Amino acid sequence: MSKNYFIWPKSASFKALISVYHFPSVRLIESLLQEMFPSGYPVLCSSGRSALTLALISSEASRSDLVGVFPYAGHCVLDAISRITTPLAGPTAINAVLRIVYHQWGYVQEKRLPQNTIEDCVDTLCVPGAKLFPGGGLFEIWSLPKIIGVTSGGVLWCKDENTAVQLRNLRDSRPGGLCQWLLRLLTLYVKRAYLYWHAEECNGGNVSLFQTGEILMAIRKWPHFVSKRISYINKVWPFAVDGLLKPVDRLPSVVPISVITSKLATEATMAGIISGYRMFEFVDDVGNRKIHKVLPIPIHQDVSGRWINQVVNELTI
Repeated sequence: MSKNYFIWPKSASFKALISVYHFPSVRLIESLLQEMFPSGYPVLCSSGRSALTLALISSEASRSDLVGVFPYAGHCVLDAISRITTPLAGPTAINAVLRIVYHQWGYVQEKRLPQNTIEDCVDTLCVPGAKLFPGGGLFEIWSLPKIIGVTSGGVLWCKDENTAVQLRNLRDSRPGGLCQWLLRLLTLYVKRAYLYWHAEECNGGNVSLFQTGEILMAIRKWPHFVSKRISYINKVWPFAVDGLLKPVDRLPSVVPISVITSKLATEATMAGIISGYRMFEFVDDVGNRKIHKVLPIPIHQDVSGRWINQVVNELTI
């Protein structure tokens, strides 16, 4: 297995640059997304973290408010929250007035959530027509690089149309745009550039027209991405960890398997799974939580069918 795959698809700057002259409007992309998913109202943002910032602003949260976060929340999530409120981790996080609930890798394990919940679905590929807000929250957030492999972009889904209109106006009044997008492209080659992009991104959200061409081209491939992922999940699912429900219309980026399942789990790097082991939170029907160490098998669009077949063969041994 010569190729390496991560939890999410890779972004490529050349795809962004060859589509830069299309200039579709932000509203066109939002209209296409709403046609695909009519149960919500989309606000296209420059990234998932800027979408999270807008959701927190709309929730009228302030520094004195504690916002519950999920285990092993990344620094980008914590930073976005800390710009406006105070993050709360640990066992008491589920009792916070406002929570960020991460449907990890696309697996929805928490439902019947309080209405003001922000559902972090950054890496979920939804089948067109899938119902949004699977846990019953007020907002749903997507990260387009993690879902369709573009270099930038995020979507903040709102339940209410008036809220979406207000947040679009707020987004348009915030910084970002071309300079921030160019800096984002530079991060693919210069690691230090990421620090500068990261420092300002949560304060922005505005989308440059130079970004929209790449996003539009990837959205047009959505059915292909869905078809591929369904095929892969069907092949790998027999080896998924016990107790996990197989998704139907909200497709994950990986299938987690137990680290003791097979020889493959001890040779993850050799197999091309560069993420290594990861921690996965299980939530049962009554709300009990447990963290498991797993090996996430990538099933996103970067993965080849031949590689998937090789992985399945290794798991079968």
